Amino acid sequence: MSSPRSGQSPSRRAHRWLVFLIVIMVLAAAAISAAVSAPPSPLVGVSFGLSALIFAAAFILAGRITIALERARRRALPPPPDTNSFPLLSKLFRHK
Repeated sequence: MSSPRSGQSPSRRAHRWLVFLIVIMVLAAAAISAAVSAPPSPLVGVSFGLSALIFAAAFILAGRITIALERARRRALPPPPDTNSFPLLSKLFRHK
């Protein structure tokens, strides 16, 4: 038996992961802010480090997903029309 989610398109799944990673980044940023405003202690240092690591990892993954979604969007676009404003020059300098 297949699950209902198995029929999702890769683009839809990527958008869901992007939203999830953004939520993780917001929560990690809040934890970083709380750690910075807390009085110094070893536990605060560890929580700051872990929160910063989680934030950085989520940021990098979200960036990769955004780049992949943009590439897919550009591939789906129709080719641009040939709007040559200098037809005489293009006949003189043919690029193949």
